Amino acid sequence: MKRRRFGRSSPTLLEEQIKLEFHNSEDLKQKTIQLDGLTLTLLYLDDISDRMVIQKTILSPLLKISSEDTKISPTDIPDLIPMAAVNNINDHSTISRHLMDGCTVLIARDTTEDHVYSVKTTYSVKRSPDEPVNEPTISGPRDGFIECIQDNKALLRAHLKTSDLLFEQHLVGKDVVTSISITYLQGKASETLINEVRERITQIEVDYITDAGVLEQLIERNPLSVFPELASTQHPTKVANALLEGRVALMTDGSPTVLIAPTTLNMLLQTPDDYYFKWIPASLIRLLSYFTALISVLLPAAYISLISFHHGLIPTSLAVSLSKTREGVPFPSVIEAFIMELTIEILREAGVRLPKPIGSTVSIVGAIVIGETAVSSGIVSPMMVMVISFTAICSFAIPNYQLSLALRTIRFFFLFSASILGVYGMLIAIFIVTTHLIKLRSFSSPYMEPFAPIHFRQWKDSFIRLYYRVGKRTGI
Repeated sequence: MKRRRFGRSSPTLLEEQIKLEFHNSEDLKQKTIQLDGLTLTLLYLDDISDRMVIQKTILSPLLKISSEDTKISPTDIPDLIPMAAVNNINDHSTISRHLMDGCTVLIARDTTEDHVYSVKTTYSVKRSPDEPVNEPTISGPRDGFIECIQDNKALLRAHLKTSDLLFEQHLVGKDVVTSISITYLQGKASETLINEVRERITQIEVDYITDAGVLEQLIERNPLSVFPELASTQHPTKVANALLEGRVALMTDGSPTVLIAPTTLNMLLQTPDDYYFKWIPASLIRLLSYFTALISVLLPAAYISLISFHHGLIPTSLAVSLSKTREGVPFPSVIEAFIMELTIEILREAGVRLPKPIGSTVSIVGAIVIGETAVSSGIVSPMMVMVISFTAICSFAIPNYQLSLALRTIRFFFLFSASILGVYGMLIAIFIVTTHLIKLRSFSSPYMEPFAPIHFRQWKDSFIRLYYRVGKRTGI
């Protein structure tokens, strides 16, 4: 849309243009006030503007001036509106955006030109910043981001009380404009990283961004990779800690999820709770996260390799027990594993989509009933049920849902690799995935840092979390 300066116009030209732009929508309200030699026109969207605020902050002061017969000019309007955010609008292209933000557009017209102002009168229904459902914490702050970007900025300001916290607003979208805020700490984040994030945001050309997940896919550079290039969270504490490490956060208006760049695999396996307990138990919990991640990927493939190809690696007594459990099973082990994995994934998705009061019940009861029925009917062996169930439990222990989803995906790759070449197929799959992770970059930063490339000084906060040293600068 071409930018157009306001100049002298006919009495109703500007108002008619705005109404035509909104297709004469019935919720676009207009009110005109005549002052001494001055015409004031108010335009606002009734559904998202607070009429009480309009009455108190705009109409009442202007009507009081009108009753006193005081001579005023259009440039005096901002001084007459107390306790309100008044912005001067200089071009036509921003009027609709101000109206859709819940602002009231005030047109002051005299004999020479139009002066247009925007007054903040937003009315919106907001939910409280409760603890995120998908990121529960044992200790620490329990507030979470919501769908309002202004409130999210306020939450982050409450956690990072420093003047170095900066917000850069960018408007993205052709048909519907979405506000995106690039957030970083001055002096912590490198200019190279900030410029790269800024460049990727400005290159976005879409009609509408519905959520931070869509924004993540638009700015990533490896769309064929199953691993997330940006970490997503709804915890202000996690974002604050990332900013202190020199990272950049991306806030999207209308989404409670905040993206963090760059991201490493080590970062996705950490939780804020790791820093709220003593370092020894916290390190054990972190090691448990790495262990469960490996188990969730390798256990089914390892079991299939041993059962189908490498019987000699199994102790004799255990091999006899396993052979007895597989008596009467009509399918090979890989088909068993695929059937059970598919069943677990269906039950998992059913539990997520169903209402919360019955979702968990259906998942647990469904798993027990289906597993018991499958074993009793001889479709799968009891050991396969135990292996797949333990694998599913390990996947639940992974802190980051995006990483858990990625590992669930590549589990099938390891499964079929092991079914073709056994342990050798597993090793080939491990080599392929490891090579991909080493080559992967998140905003020009190595995804496997500090392990590849090796940075020994950063290992104190990788597999284990060392204790805080008195007198040293410590951060989370």
